[in-house]
Amino acid sequence: MANTQRPELSSVFDDMLTQNKKRFDDLYRGGRPSAGGSAAGPQGPVGSQATAVPSPAAAASAQLDPGSAAVRRLNERFGNDWRYEIADKQRDGDEAIVLCKLILGKDGAVRTQFGSAKLSKGPVSGASDGVRFRVAIAGAEQDERDAFRCATEAALMNCIDLI
Repeated sequence: MANTQRPELSSVFDDMLTQNKKRFDDLYRGGRPSAGGSAAGPQGPVGSQATAVPSPAAAASAQLDPGSAAVRRLNERFGNDWRYEIADKQRDGDEAIVLCKLILGKDGAVRTQFGSAKLSKGPVSGASDGVRFRVAIAGAEQDERDAFRCATEAALMNCIDLI
């Protein structure tokens, strides 16, 4: 039978799924992740006085707004007894995509979901008379951080929907 996979239809979600399967297999075989398999460190509840300090890269890309709907709902239901981790984050064109793991309660129940958000002011690129160009807009880094934050909040809301 012919191979029905078409690489041109592959998406960023397929890549994330492959990476997560590899991480799971590594954990199952002995708990040692393979090279390049590290994820962002755990994040504490946003509305709490958590003592754990998130890594600077994770904090810059996914610092949640304490007034967001996801944080409010989690704080109402679990108080300070929840945290999240960014298992994976990628940018695909003008979209920020995260895989977020929500850890709940003292027993450590886990819910994992994807979230995505559009970048509102991405770079403009194109071609004119065969000359390719790309124009970056000022504040693009802040826009990317905001998009990853929104994608993280969307992933947390998706996790909440599973509870």
